[in-house]
Amino acid sequence: MPAPASAIFSAAARVAAQNSLLALVDAGSGAGKLRVRNSADTLLWEAPFTNPAGTVNGTTGILTITFPAGTVNAVATGTAAYGEVTDDANTVIWSAPAEAGSAAVNGKVVLNTLSVVSGSPITPVSLVFDPN
Repeated sequence: MPAPASAIFSAAARVAAQNSLLALVDAGSGAGKLRVRNSADTLLWEAPFTNPAGTVNGTTGILTITFPAGTVNAVATGTAAYGEVTDDANTVIWSAPAEAGSAAVNGKVVLNTLSVVSGSPITPVSLVFDPN
């Protein structure tokens, strides 16, 4: 086997790690959240996940976060820079850069737009994390 260019995890390790990560988001009595902030760390928007917050593919270990149907309005105006995945007590579990789009991008918070206007709806498109 040639030397790997980066870390490679077995499928069993990915599945176990992702289930542990998902358990941290779901640890409280309520649903975890996605909180979107600008580059100055101002909270622009937040929405709850479903409870449980998502699923882990038992073969690949890919974690897919899910959101309830509907939209949530922004609480401030600005340009979305990143998102925080939190538990129900707003403890940050992980952060990821934001990107506008219509399809999943591994390791990114994909939103329908990065231009956030207070009082206007924001639609989360996807939040997928694959450690390999």
